[in-house]
Amino acid sequence: MMTTTNTTVFKRMGRILSLVFSDYNEARAFREAFLRLMIYAVLFIIGYRLNLVFDNVPDGRIFDGYAMAALFCGLKVLSSFMNNMICIGGCLTMLIFMIIKLAVSMAIGLIALPICVSINMYRLIKCGIAIVDYNNET
Repeated sequence: MMTTTNTTVFKRMGRILSLVFSDYNEARAFREAFLRLMIYAVLFIIGYRLNLVFDNVPDGRIFDGYAMAALFCGLKVLSSFMNNMICIGGCLTMLIFMIIKLAVSMAIGLIALPICVSINMYRLIKCGIAIVDYNNET
């Protein structure tokens, strides 16, 4: 009895994993949302541990973690708008362009991070339910 139950559980897990790591639209959206949420979490932890900017502020570690995750989120949002922008000039021009882009992406990321996290959580739940429902049908 125990081996049959374990075998059934492993077969179901195998089916779900094969659906999640396949090329279905739901599986791709699930992987993308999960990966972005993991990146936000890892960057928050790195910023929290390093505590570079807000060292003297009482809750400065939380601000540092949020700023690190917001920078990545802002770069993703900003790169989706100006991905193919060409900047003609020398090294100094590119350096100034990158500094401005980082500053603007930080400002965008501070506002966009909660929105991006909630959208990715919604996609993760929605696509996860779709994958599990599809697996239960077969």
